[in-house]
Amino acid sequence: MKSSLLLSFLFLCSLSAQAQTCEGGLYLNPQVIRGEGTSQTESATSELISFVKPSGLSVSPVLNIRETQDVLTAIKRPVPPCWIYGNPVVGLASGYRPVAVNMDPIQSAVLILADVGTAKDGKPVMLATLPADQQAKVLAKLKTVNCYGMKSGVTTALVKAENFCGTVVEVLPQQGLGQSYLPTKAAFQWQADRWVGLITRLQTAQGSTMKSHHGTDERIHMAQLIIVPASNPSWGYGLYVRPDVSADVVKKATNQFVTLKTTNPTLLKALDLGKTYEFATPSEAAVAGMKKSLAP
Repeated sequence: MKSSLLLSFLFLCSLSAQAQTCEGGLYLNPQVIRGEGTSQTESATSELISFVKPSGLSVSPVLNIRETQDVLTAIKRPVPPCWIYGNPVVGLASGYRPVAVNMDPIQSAVLILADVGTAKDGKPVMLATLPADQQAKVLAKLKTVNCYGMKSGVTTALVKAENFCGTVVEVLPQQGLGQSYLPTKAAFQWQADRWVGLITRLQTAQGSTMKSHHGTDERIHMAQLIIVPASNPSWGYGLYVRPDVSADVVKKATNQFVTLKTTNPTLLKALDLGKTYEFATPSEAAVAGMKKSLAP
């Protein structure tokens, strides 16, 4: 009798283990990417969990990740994550299905710290506003330049795909050293005879100056700034779900994002959303196009 009960118990445990094909999720925490402190990153993770949990998606554990390799390692575990919330670089690298992504476009650009000019802390100029011969010279010189971007960042991937720069140096985000650190790093790398590229969003590049930055060469404040936009935009952060997650759970999770209307600043930061956003399920053609845009 005892042997029969034990066998039955082991059989049920086996069925339970087989039924649990995945657990928890991965989170490319935008606060980590920005280089925020522990309290901000923990707050963002907690906010995401609270938002996702009602859908029925597993939320234990939710692990913060920093790059694509973290995803590739996690999906090979005996019990992989059920979902990923992050940018298309980490999301599509997983092979999971994008079910709700912020379609508000992200436009990437290289902000070039170029030759010494005549204006102190001058505003950047768009490449397209320069004479054709100067545009050609800038693009040719950019092919020899080091450009700095965030590792596994979508802006970095878009620029790498177009082969603008001689070398793309990818900076791994860490506490205190995120996107806001990149201009400082670029400024210290610049010299009067050595251009440097900074990979960022187009809107950020357009509002940039060297006014608050310092470098090894004091003439950094006289550096001419030139913006070279990437051709293809990207969608923003979104939810990517493992194929074997219940269709009902996926539908509920998708609906939560698609119908989201919130002014909660903590949730907006956790989801990496600005003043405008629009979640949707991208078509197969859109996914194929995004993969092509991000391919090196």
